[in-house]
Amino acid sequence: MYNDIISLQETSENTWQAKYQGNYGFHKIKIKLTNGKVDDFSCSCPSDYSPCKHIGMIKEAIDHRVIKMTKSPKEETISVEKLLQQVPHKELVNFIVQQAKYNPELTKKLFLEFLHKTTEKKENNYATLLRSAFEDLELDDDEYYGYQEDAIEIEILDELFEKASEFISQKRFDEAITICKACIEEYAQWLEELDTDMVDYLDPNYSERPFELLSEIAFQPGVNAHDLFQYCMSEMDKPNYSDSGLDDNFHDLLAELAQTDEDKMAFISLQNRLLKNIGNKNSNEAEEVIARIIAFFRMNNQEEKAWQLVEGNIQFESFRKQVVQQKITDGKLGEAKKLIDDFLFTHPNTPFRFHANWHELALSIAQHENDVPVIRKITFSFIENYFEAAHYRIFKSSFTLDEWKWEVKKIIAHYEKTDKGFSNSVANVLAEEQDAAMLIKYIEKHLTIDRLETYHSHFSKIYPNETLDLFCKVMNQYAEQNTGRTHYEFMVRIFKKMALVKGGKEMANRLIAQYKIQYKSRRAMVEVFNQVHF
Repeated sequence: MYNDIISLQETSENTWQAKYQGNYGFHKIKIKLTNGKVDDFSCSCPSDYSPCKHIGMIKEAIDHRVIKMTKSPKEETISVEKLLQQVPHKELVNFIVQQAKYNPELTKKLFLEFLHKTTEKKENNYATLLRSAFEDLELDDDEYYGYQEDAIEIEILDELFEKASEFISQKRFDEAITICKACIEEYAQWLEELDTDMVDYLDPNYSERPFELLSEIAFQPGVNAHDLFQYCMSEMDKPNYSDSGLDDNFHDLLAELAQTDEDKMAFISLQNRLLKNIGNKNSNEAEEVIARIIAFFRMNNQEEKAWQLVEGNIQFESFRKQVVQQKITDGKLGEAKKLIDDFLFTHPNTPFRFHANWHELALSIAQHENDVPVIRKITFSFIENYFEAAHYRIFKSSFTLDEWKWEVKKIIAHYEKTDKGFSNSVANVLAEEQDAAMLIKYIEKHLTIDRLETYHSHFSKIYPNETLDLFCKVMNQYAEQNTGRTHYEFMVRIFKKMALVKGGKEMANRLIAQYKIQYKSRRAMVEVFNQVHF
């Protein structure tokens, strides 16, 4: 196992990083420990499980490394600290400079640790550090990014964000701001120069995090929010931000930073200028700008101005919905209904599911007006293709008990006609109606272990013996047809479900004993079943 670990390093106290050669290429693993236990972790492998198996493997390797490091040496040796104290300063500096020439990782660590202590212009130093790191990135290298479905990580940015957070906790806000600015500017420049589809797989945190940090800093004592506002205004006008995807982050931060009347006017002027330059005033781009202005007004307690914009732009679906919801609240149901009908009329061929929210609004109006035909029409549209409990119950409530006896049969017949063979919708209706007799017959007719697991709780109390007979039947089939630890663990899960049924513990124990004899050559099965205790 350890042979597959390409590298394992403690990058900071209790924080470890590893590269692992897995079945699908190289994986990057990060683990943070607290009191010797895994507190946080990440792995670039494509596993659906969290934590994946690599976390346990690397944790074991870390423990092995720590034990090895802490073993008492056979002979007394001088400590690193004592050694360095005895080395002349000039010799030590020369040694570190020489080592850094051939060790980029050491160079990076030195910059991250000591750059803020220099008297030179730090912005340039951080920018140089970032440019050098970006030049070394290979986005089409399997060793770097693993599977394309994973977000690509950029180590230097992660480390700089961590450093900025550290400076914030130390109230050294100027240093944190310097790092954030360098990250924003150099990342945007790097994105502009990229010519690869892999850019779509970059972790969005790299676009968002520096702005979040600036937001955290902006109103701290001694920090000038107006200066940050001016920085954002001037920076985002540069050409390298045109396709960077950072625009929304700039605008969000600007809205937050605009505290003075002058800055507020500048923010609104910027948005109006952007809106004016958009050719299609009904486009998504125009909607985003208007939504930004509305949010800004609301942030500054100018609800009247915000609402005027909402009502003046009901050509956009999101704003129309707000108006409809307000009219329903105000009891102006006729006006709300017209706004809904007008919208649906202009989208006649759109599938029902894409306008479900509009139909929900129409349903709420029909319920206010007790319009039974409309309630039935809308709720049946929701349950027409598959059972859905909330709308099923509203549909049912619009019938009398005598009417419902016939209507529920029609619904079941409708689902049986739609779904050939087994229908989850039919089973769900029978469960909802608490028709245990019909449901157990239906499950028995279409018996599988998954269906029995899903629906047995709806009839097991009334028909415990019959339920256990069905469990016994499906478990015998499953044991015969499936091998492997995963399947045996699934069987254990089913045994535990059986144990909750009256008489189920006894039957589960009998089956376990039977299978351990019948399949004694399956060592994994016996091992797994030996751990079952009721």
